[in-house]
Amino acid sequence: MADRTDKDVVLRLDSVDKKYPGVHAINEVSIEVRRGEVHALVGQNGAGKSTLVGIAAGSVTADSGAVEIGGARATNPTPQWCREQGLAIVYQEPALLPDLTVAENMRLSMPEHLRPAVESQISWADEILEQWSNVASIDPTTPVRELQPDARFVAEIAKALAEEPKVVVLDEPTEHLLPAAVTELFRLIAELIDAGGAVVYISHRLNEVKQIAHTVSVLRDGALVGTFAGESVTEQDVVNLVVGRELTRTYTREAARTASLADTLLEVTDFSADRFSNVDFSVRAGEIVGFAGVEGQGQREVLRALGGLTSNRGTVSLADRAVKTSSPTAALDGGIAYLTHDRHNEGILPGLSLRENASLSAFDRVSRLGVIRRYRERKITSETFASMRVKAPSPEVDIATLSGGNQQKVVLSRVLMTESNLILADEPTQGVDIGAREEIYSILREASVRGAAIIVLSSSAAELEQLCDRVIVFSRGTIAKELSGEDLSEHGIAQAVLSATSTRSRVETTLKKVTLGRRIARNDLAPAAILAAATVLLAFVAISQSDFYFTSRNFGLVLPLLAILIFFAMAQQVVMMIGGIDLSVGPLAGLLVVVGSFVLSAYRSPVGMVLGLLVLVVVAAVVGLVNWTLAVVVKINPLIATLVTYTAIQGIAYLLRPLPEGTIDPVFLSHISNKIGFVPIMVIVAVAVAVILEYSLYRTLFGIRLRATGSDHNTADRVGVRTKLVALAAYIGCSVLVVPAALLLMTQAGTGNAGIGDSYTLASIGAAVLGGASIFGGRGSFIGACFGAVLVIQINTVVQFLDLPLYWQQWLLGGLTIAAAALYSRARTLTERK
Repeated sequence: MADRTDKDVVLRLDSVDKKYPGVHAINEVSIEVRRGEVHALVGQNGAGKSTLVGIAAGSVTADSGAVEIGGARATNPTPQWCREQGLAIVYQEPALLPDLTVAENMRLSMPEHLRPAVESQISWADEILEQWSNVASIDPTTPVRELQPDARFVAEIAKALAEEPKVVVLDEPTEHLLPAAVTELFRLIAELIDAGGAVVYISHRLNEVKQIAHTVSVLRDGALVGTFAGESVTEQDVVNLVVGRELTRTYTREAARTASLADTLLEVTDFSADRFSNVDFSVRAGEIVGFAGVEGQGQREVLRALGGLTSNRGTVSLADRAVKTSSPTAALDGGIAYLTHDRHNEGILPGLSLRENASLSAFDRVSRLGVIRRYRERKITSETFASMRVKAPSPEVDIATLSGGNQQKVVLSRVLMTESNLILADEPTQGVDIGAREEIYSILREASVRGAAIIVLSSSAAELEQLCDRVIVFSRGTIAKELSGEDLSEHGIAQAVLSATSTRSRVETTLKKVTLGRRIARNDLAPAAILAAATVLLAFVAISQSDFYFTSRNFGLVLPLLAILIFFAMAQQVVMMIGGIDLSVGPLAGLLVVVGSFVLSAYRSPVGMVLGLLVLVVVAAVVGLVNWTLAVVVKINPLIATLVTYTAIQGIAYLLRPLPEGTIDPVFLSHISNKIGFVPIMVIVAVAVAVILEYSLYRTLFGIRLRATGSDHNTADRVGVRTKLVALAAYIGCSVLVVPAALLLMTQAGTGNAGIGDSYTLASIGAAVLGGASIFGGRGSFIGACFGAVLVIQINTVVQFLDLPLYWQQWLLGGLTIAAAALYSRARTLTERK
């Protein structure tokens, strides 16, 4: 170990230790990374690599030890502190917020002194992404949720390098990258090293490690095996250190060829879709066929279509029986199982155990008459995990707690447990260590020996050479060449791929041209336009029934109700931005009206009235604090938490005023109900507040952090957003926005009425959802919430003009809310798929 005063050391982990229940993840590890050095960190899945770099980046808290970056030392660093000291990290799963644009994601993670102004973030991001223009075309205004995995990694790496770090940590950076992008990454790493920076490089691809690493540290079972000069160890040395034994290939393609292949099992004829056409091929029982080609040539689309994930046409026959591929369920019922390449978004189910994740597609094997046979389920999953060498404390732990490689093994276990006739494996060894990779090859071969047909899509020509009996090369959506026998080699595959197409090796997953329809679908203000049109249509219906509708007197009656609901809708929208729903807003308004009957009573001085208003704000803030404590600190589901508050508030309000009584100062109420013509001042105030909040949502750092917290609070934590404080501000802000609504309700009641706000809870949720709010957080619009409130009031008004029973108001509101949620969800889903 070098002397601790060495000025060249830019990152030092000093005796860091971390334990999880049943696992000693990091065992007293000390590592130094020096300026001008690529320091590789290698080890099997579960060896502790990602935990160690998480500690270095402040996203994982060590039980003991210290982190030192550029001479600054901390025993409990935060992501923000690490970033400010000069550490940037690219995680194995990109730390990008799906509901923010690429530019917003990049700006959010920047250190304070490098963060651009909001108005220039798009041009700033575009300039950074331009360095990758020869391998990726990424529009900085594209929401991250619309990017495929390879494009996400390009954006994540570009973001990290833009932070001008002293040391950058790259956790499996090339798993999703095309060869051209890997070359570009290595070029940028070389530039960073030449400029005096440092890189911590984590990879299972030992050829890459040998290519760029100056120093290699090996982890095994959470402990540091040793640190070696890169030129002093061979690939085989590193493999043996990683696995703790001499590893040899025990199951290769050549050895497996001794078994003859059976008859044709899969027959695909005239298979076509948007990205491929007229694809014909067959696979025999016991055969492993590889799909190869430059990314974007249709091979992945064919695989996903066979798995039922995208619409298609043509004929698919398995074991002489036609199979429907209209959906994943239909494909699975027909004997086709699909292993996704996007483990994070399509593979694992966070919150469920390993056992539940693995058995999800094999219920027919573990159930009888629809009832799970728990013993059999545990037996089958345990045997499968043992054969896959899944490293976990127990099959009952949450899959989200596992390393990426072990998650991949569990997802593969799910596919194997279906015992399907056809297995579609999209990058099956992605994120898996060298030892587990050989095990997966062996497992896939064993499945083929049992008679299954297997199709493997891989970006690694070496993997296809070792594993496959035949390789099909795609170009421009059609089959360009087929390789077998002596032609099936790493060199032969690479040559066939490069000669099959003149298309550049670019990331094709981003939009080259953003159509008007796509811009409208992705815009959070689009629902407002739909609601405005619906409101106008209903207005014509009302006018056709009565001339009274379009009069100042009618508007004078309706607009105060509109102002109340706008404030309620905006309050609900604030907390829905972080993925919560506040059921307590209605009873809170009733409580504020009751409190107002005490603190805003007649004959008080102006100072007394101001103090009374402050009391109302404090009461509202306390309720918001209680909601936050229950939902965020105690971690009760927000619906349950706010339902508890709902009951408590209502009880307190009725305790103070069992019956409506007490007089609120009429002079004060006259100021609240003032009008300009027939338009109440509070309507103008409500619209102004909505515009300010809408501007803040997209143009201020807090607004972006609010959206980030709702988009994915775990990822937001990792990029330095203090999500608990953001959630606190959201819950308190929601409650405080109820105060002006309560003041308007006081003008209606004039006295302390505990139940006056109850009906507004569901109406506020309906207005926010109609305005485009996502119940999962991250998306929504305050202006949209305003238009949602307009439509709700319009529905209520038109129902009365049509002489319909009042319950039609609830039917129409409920039906439209459900329809709107379904429509917006479907539109966004289609946008993301395209």
